[in-house]
Amino acid sequence: MKLEEYIERLRILLEQEVITTKSYEVALEAYNELLKVLNKTEVTQAEMLFTHLPMALTRINNEYIVEGPVKEIVDEIMNSKHFAIAKSQVDIIEENWGNVLPQGEKDFLYLHYTTVLDLNL
Repeated sequence: MKLEEYIERLRILLEQEVITTKSYEVALEAYNELLKVLNKTEVTQAEMLFTHLPMALTRINNEYIVEGPVKEIVDEIMNSKHFAIAKSQVDIIEENWGNVLPQGEKDFLYLHYTTVLDLNL
């Protein structure tokens, strides 16, 4: 997915009031941060991650909490060779969001990030 495609995807979600303006901004910054880490102009198979992210932030903003993946999956994620990068990316999201994300949402983001990193590094 190229940056222009992601901006269009976010614009549609924002116009349909599926996400908030803040979620849009944080998600767009997260995409740009990942591009820097990958040193690429597009990210392969990142649609799920970058659709999940602004919607998760909007859910959190609306105080709707989801349970994270099961323990076995979380353990597998934490053992990924890309977990450190995934964690740093989620830390940047939290910093830009201005609040700590619920652990369940962080675990899903770690899952998506490690998958995307596996495909792009």
